[in-house]
Order: sequence, then structure tokens, then C-alpha cells
Amino acid sequence: MLSYTVPAVTQAEATDYTSAAGVTPQPGPADLIRGQRYIAARFNSRWLSQWEDDVVPEAVKHAIIEAAVIEARTPGALSPVSTPATDKVLVGAGRLTWERVRGASGPDAYMPRSAIIDGLLAGLVRSAMGGVSFLMRA
Repeated sequence: MLSYTVPAVTQAEATDYTSAAGVTPQPGPADLIRGQRYIAARFNSRWLSQWEDDVVPEAVKHAIIEAAVIEARTPGALSPVSTPATDKVLVGAGRLTWERVRGASGPDAYMPRSAIIDGLLAGLVRSAMGGVSFLMRA
């Protein structure tokens, strides 16, 4: 499991990764730990394998750095954006009628998502939905 307090990525590793990709801004130490906490909160219950704190897979380190870059660009961007119990949608305009939003499930249903992070970790985590998933063509 990924620690919430012990950094898995050094500042030097983050600088090397972002510099090689030409990514700005460079995340600082606080951004890195916030990025790591985001990754831990979203994925700790879904890792396909276990590892020690000092042997974090490279893809996980890169995902932490990507999350840190998001946080460096917009502080607070990785925080949950909604509370499921209070989300509602307007369903009637004549006499304002609201309905609670349904369909959000799982611990990270309202967590912001990044396609880069999801792609980096795709082979390392179980599906959030569980079970078998497939695509069907109409």
C-alpha cells in the first residue's frame, strides 16, 4: 500500500520526470505528498500486488508526479468535488423540481480523475466496478 505520510518520490525524481517531458510547473514537496495522498486514497484498496514503501513501482511514482503537477497548477484540484448525498439535478422547470443524482458508486465516485494517471496505473489496479466489464457495439 502507498503511504499517506512517507514520500515515495524524491524531489530529484520529480524534477527528472517533469523536465524530460517539458512539464511545468515543477511540483514542490507539498505538491508531491498531496499527489501521493490522492493516489493512495483512490487506489490503495485496488492494487493488484503489494510492495514495500521503499519499492514503489515506477508507474506509481510517475502517477504521483502527474498528480503533483495537477496540484501545483491548481491547488486543491485533487480534492473531492462533490458530496454524493447533496448532488441534485433539475428535472422540472415549470415548478422547480429537483432529483437526487443516482449512479455514483464506490469510494472515488466523486474524486477528480486524470486520463494520464488512470492510464499509468491501468495494469496495476483492479477495476473500480469489480466483476467483468466489456464493451458492446450497437
